[in-house]
Amino acid sequence: MTKFNGVTVIERGNRPTPIAPAKLDFYFVKAGSQIDPFQVCSVHVFPNTTFGTAEQYVNRNPGATAANYGLVSATTQNMMFHNYKRNESGLRIGFDANVSACPSPTSYTGDLTYAASSIFKVADGHFSVILQPEGRYFAASAPANNWNLLTQNASGTGSYIDIWTVVDVDGSKAQTYVNTFNLTTANVFATTEPLLVTTNNQLIQRYIEVGSKKKIQVKTELVVDNEPIKQDLRNLMETGSLLQNPQMRIVKLNESPQLTTRVMIQDFADTSGTVQLDSQGTMSYLWDTNNIVPKYTDDILGGSRGVYEITVKFDLIEESILSPKFKLIVR
Repeated sequence: MTKFNGVTVIERGNRPTPIAPAKLDFYFVKAGSQIDPFQVCSVHVFPNTTFGTAEQYVNRNPGATAANYGLVSATTQNMMFHNYKRNESGLRIGFDANVSACPSPTSYTGDLTYAASSIFKVADGHFSVILQPEGRYFAASAPANNWNLLTQNASGTGSYIDIWTVVDVDGSKAQTYVNTFNLTTANVFATTEPLLVTTNNQLIQRYIEVGSKKKIQVKTELVVDNEPIKQDLRNLMETGSLLQNPQMRIVKLNESPQLTTRVMIQDFADTSGTVQLDSQGTMSYLWDTNNIVPKYTDDILGGSRGVYEITVKFDLIEESILSPKFKLIVR
């Protein structure tokens, strides 16, 4: 689990369930760079009944116009997300496919009124939608603020596909990108005694070149110490499904007496919601070493190159876990 503007959500690869908000991410990469397309028009969610293909939901009518052929059929009943404009109160006032109209993650509150149908822009080329339990969603033709519309149809466990309709550049034909995800009960379990879990963290990187933009990755292994727990449940628990709210602290270490000994670069709260967590418990944080500055202005950094201390923090059942302090060299 992770946080999206402070609200707990479950990412696509971390076993989302029908009873908690699921976060479906989409990354647009062109010529090796993660960049914004011209438009992110819509996201449709359908049951995955044909092994990940979307043909039954796509308009293949020979009489279809060139603009609509190959896109999601307008007659299909489904749950839809659209990029839409909102007024200062957060109410929808019309649809706009341009990326500039995407709300930012800071506008997400977990409230159906402001989050329904939203396509959030997280970063350049990175977009998210939040699949909410019992959510209702706006149709493209609906009048503003009309709630008696589409009801979310991904309400049970099973396999689903999400189809993203994207326009690469102004004037080009829209294209569809099909992804899959599962809603399971994997994050729901019960035990007959308090859960005892031992954690083991490991920093994957040891060196980063100054001027690079690199993901700092910390792998987490879990070992369930309760003997009576069945092996299949133990295997489930010993993945990333138990971890929540990953955060990372970055501190520079200086030996010179003219410099601040420990320079805080990013504290845990600064990275909350931006540390990614995969289904195997690996936490990653994208760090741009082109512009390393102290968190506190009275600290003396002494240059970007040097030894840094990396610590991760995460929630595990009732516990808040701090990892050992790892050394990372920026050279």
